Amino acid sequence: MPKPNLTLQQKLIKRAFTEIGAGDIDYPIQHRPRIFADIIQLLFHIPSLGLTRGRFQKGEPVVLVIKGAIPVFYKGHPYKTPIKIWVPLGYPRDSPKVRVVVEDQAIMSIKLPHPYVDAGAGGLVNVPYMQAWIEAHSERTLTGLVINMCECFSVDPPVRQRVPPQPPAPVPTFPIPQLPQEQEMQERHEEERQEQVMQERERQEEGKRCKGKRGRGWACGLL
Repeated sequence: MPKPNLTLQQKLIKRAFTEIGAGDIDYPIQHRPRIFADIIQLLFHIPSLGLTRGRFQKGEPVVLVIKGAIPVFYKGHPYKTPIKIWVPLGYPRDSPKVRVVVEDQAIMSIKLPHPYVDAGAGGLVNVPYMQAWIEAHSERTLTGLVINMCECFSVDPPVRQRVPPQPPAPVPTFPIPQLPQEQEMQERHEEERQEQVMQERERQEEGKRCKGKRGRGWACGLL
């Protein structure tokens, strides 16, 4: 587990105190100490998580959002699963809302199907720890939720890397066999061409000899 960045943690604590303690987000006053304690505990337990705010869906109230990557160990290899946790105004009685978030879908995708993540619902998470939350909310915490997610995702990771399409393999080309008649015709044409070349060379040589003999007064072709 990576060591927490104390400077960053102090900033997160200050922001959480401002958002919760000062009432910037309308959490019930009686629940603010519990919400503040659960969020700070989680941020210290998983240093790769941060704090922001936002709406779970359009039209819903603004709440605190914990976002980042949680550690997953699949078959002995470490991986990171990007998540967002919305802390509802009714927390701790109401269960947090969690999504696995894939920013670049050209590189990564949510496994389909998956027992704990609904890709069709935008990566909505429903692990065993979230079941019967209302009945056991006094014992439920954000840290316990994330630990259960890490355990479930280590058995079956919800995110996988897309395999880029491979270019088609080149089609091998083979020489087209010729029929015997076509091969014989090509050979005959080649012989005729060679013969014409030889005859042309002989005419050129004869022309040179005739030119030399005329210079000495001889008639070409009489010797």
